Amino acid sequence: MSFTLAHEIIEELEYHGFEAYIVGGIVRDRLLGRRTGDIDIATSALPEEVQSIFPKTIPVGIEHGTVIVRHGKQSFEVTTFRTEGRYEDFRRPTKVHFHQSIEADLSRRDFTINALALDRDGGIIDPFGAQDDIEHKLLKAVGLPADRFKEDPLRMMRGIRFVSVLGFEFEAETYSALVENAFLLEKISIERLRDEFEKMLFGEYCEHALDLLEKSKVNQHLPGGPFDLQINLSKYRWDKLKSIEERWAAFLIRNNVEDANEWLRVWKLPNQLKAKTVLIVSLIHDSVDCASMFTIYKYGLDIIKAVLRVKRFLGDQLEMEEENLETLHAQLPIKKRSELAIDGNDLQRFLKRKPGPWIAVYIEQIERGVIEGKIENTPSGIKECIQEWQPPQEKD
Repeated sequence: MSFTLAHEIIEELEYHGFEAYIVGGIVRDRLLGRRTGDIDIATSALPEEVQSIFPKTIPVGIEHGTVIVRHGKQSFEVTTFRTEGRYEDFRRPTKVHFHQSIEADLSRRDFTINALALDRDGGIIDPFGAQDDIEHKLLKAVGLPADRFKEDPLRMMRGIRFVSVLGFEFEAETYSALVENAFLLEKISIERLRDEFEKMLFGEYCEHALDLLEKSKVNQHLPGGPFDLQINLSKYRWDKLKSIEERWAAFLIRNNVEDANEWLRVWKLPNQLKAKTVLIVSLIHDSVDCASMFTIYKYGLDIIKAVLRVKRFLGDQLEMEEENLETLHAQLPIKKRSELAIDGNDLQRFLKRKPGPWIAVYIEQIERGVIEGKIENTPSGIKECIQEWQPPQEKD
């Protein structure tokens, strides 16, 4: 997103007599030289005042002080400085109190590295020593760590995600609070836990985060139960995996999960994602031949590439490269079943048989024959071959 556009919003708020700053993770990432994401703005203006200043706004969380401002075809969350009351549901505060102080607003953040603000001149507001913690790669809670984690236990998983993504370590007192309050994660919805866990799996330092999950015993309070991983900080390169399916598959195999489908059901993965992951796991367990043209045809290029990447991640020595897979895929005489010269209705007419499970058996045999160059993909070529087959008779 554009810092220029964000600064224009801040200038407009200041013109109307309000304070405004860029806040949160975007400031941290800028100090770390990382790619930036969404830009959030905190201001002393109340939500209705923000709405009166800007012509295009969306009151997405107005009860909590948040208004989306549309500016230059981009969206910016603009939130009134606030502090929060007690948390009763381990997620949201019962009350939000609007303030005129950016320091008060930053005091409600989870970790010091997120309790930063940036003015439009590039000046940094850092009331909790975040810059020093960033320099030393430390995760330190704002205020009392136990209080922060009891307010919203998901902050513990967010911290572990930061370990994975940033390569930071927990400061001693914050780590102790993590260990002591890990049981509170059982109060958090599986969907919220899964979201943080998947973000963790995409971190360059994921192996360090998994090590932390085990050592702190946080993993005992996550869906599916304790992990059984053999941690190797130098062997496993998570950045070599691409999709979330590959990461889940690698985790499941290393965790010796017997029923991948059930494990992922507990984590409430979407059905399509679950099915892809389970397929990758089963193909690896079955030692599928990635160089087989029929295997590439049957499961698709993307799945077989994923299998190859996960196997390599796990330490298998493979001669096959992704480029070789692409070459084999390009050589396939057909890429999908609809490209066959016949279908099930044709088979019924050829063989004068009623519909039944036999059709699927024949179709797969025909596909294999066409892929392997043993059957010509024409109606006459297929008919000639199947008339010579002597399959077991079925009850029609």
